[in-house]
Amino acid sequence: MVETIVVAGIVAVFTVTAAFGALFFKKGASEFSLSIDILKQLRGIIKNTNLLVGVFLYAAPTPVYLWALKNASLSLVYPITSLTYIWVSLLSMKFLRERMNRFKWLGISSIILGVSLLAYSTV
Repeated sequence: MVETIVVAGIVAVFTVTAAFGALFFKKGASEFSLSIDILKQLRGIIKNTNLLVGVFLYAAPTPVYLWALKNASLSLVYPITSLTYIWVSLLSMKFLRERMNRFKWLGISSIILGVSLLAYSTV
């Protein structure tokens, strides 16, 4: 069996991939339009490179999560995925020029504290 700390670390690294997926979802959403015509809708999705990259990056970590769930407890693996929220916030600041306020920073701090406590409690 793989060491729990190794599983936790690998899951944490892959949260960055999912965060970039969310960033590309956001960029793709600006090009997205809803249509009653299903073929037009599919063509729009296929032409929307940002959306497709977002889907790929968001889905790419799925096999890693499945492996992690096989080798560690759900009560550890799933909360670690909340690190994605931190990366999304930082990437939004960098690439989308979104602003952070003290409440968002407090939320990020809470996530870091919570994940750290969960990780520490399983070691």
